[in-house]
Amino acid sequence: KQWYQRRVRGISLHLFNQKVSNFTMRRVPLVLAIIYCCLALDSANSSSSLPGNDIKDGSVIDGKSNIVPYWYRLREEAVEIREEAQNMRSDAYDTMTKAFQMKEEAMEFREAAYQARMEMETSLIETLSLLRSQASATTLYVQEMRSTLNSVKGRLDDMDDRMHDMERNLEDEFEDLDDKLDDKVDTLGERLAAIEGIMEISVEKTDAVREIVESNKDLISSVQTEVEACGVLTASIKSRQEVEMKEVRLISLYKMSDQTTTHHHGGHHSGFAVDGQFVFSQWAPSTPVRTVTHTDKLANQKLWIDLGGLFRIHRIQIWNSRHAAMERFIGTHTYADDKLLGVAISQEFLYDYKIDEDDPTYASSVTLHQVRVEYLHVSEVQVWGSGPFAEDDKFA
Repeated sequence: KQWYQRRVRGISLHLFNQKVSNFTMRRVPLVLAIIYCCLALDSANSSSSLPGNDIKDGSVIDGKSNIVPYWYRLREEAVEIREEAQNMRSDAYDTMTKAFQMKEEAMEFREAAYQARMEMETSLIETLSLLRSQASATTLYVQEMRSTLNSVKGRLDDMDDRMHDMERNLEDEFEDLDDKLDDKVDTLGERLAAIEGIMEISVEKTDAVREIVESNKDLISSVQTEVEACGVLTASIKSRQEVEMKEVRLISLYKMSDQTTTHHHGGHHSGFAVDGQFVFSQWAPSTPVRTVTHTDKLANQKLWIDLGGLFRIHRIQIWNSRHAAMERFIGTHTYADDKLLGVAISQEFLYDYKIDEDDPTYASSVTLHQVRVEYLHVSEVQVWGSGPFAEDDKFA
């Protein structure tokens, strides 16, 4: 029986491990019961054949009747074994389910670990690259710093050498200065001694002069009186000169003059502009009363009058030539030195340029400038002014 129970359990476990179907498992107890009945019959037949054992009526029947309880018992054990097998199978399924879940979790953990590993490797590679680049940059910077420090060190050494040279030079110069100061102090002492001697002589002379002045005091008083009288006379003369200098008069008569060109027929030089003759206005050279200055017909023809000094100009009168073509004077500019006084814009017998009293004009020459390609001819140029004045003694 014990062997049978162990056998049945072994078969049950074998069938469970081989994953037999529920239909086969339900027929296992029936097969086991039939095997058990056969074994019981074999044991009964073997006991009846032994010597001394008489076969009695009903012994076989008793043996068959004992099989029924064993059948039911065996059936109950088979049911229990089936329930245990089912429990073991359900536990195995649960274990397999948990194992699959654990496997899936392990796969997820593995994948996460792989991704983390890849990210870590990427990060490590990037970090190593960055560190390498920074190390290269740091190396270059250190090299530059080293070269800079070397150059600074060289400069400091040069400066140190220069400072030593300067110290030596300053010491030498200070020694020279001390020697020169000593020499100058000695020279100044000698000069002071000489000055003291001169001062003593000067004091003596001053005393002598004081005595002479006291003796000539009356003469000095008379001289002072005469000087004061001369001062009054000088002031009177100066005032008269100022009045005379302020007198407005003709200052251009018979003054030096010149012109750019002279008419090719001749006899019309610039002096006719300052000869005082402006009544007659003849042109022909053979005429004894010709008083016209005349140039050729060219551009930028000029007539200059040198006043001989610095005068204050009050008025300029230009008498146009009346023999012919008075319009030729149109376009002529009149200057007192470099100051423009007027421009002829129409033909006139007389061009009169008056200067305002509030705009004093000082000049030493007067210029007529014809800017057109035309003749320049006039009968007379009269400049009215006062002076002459020095350059640093102008007064209105």
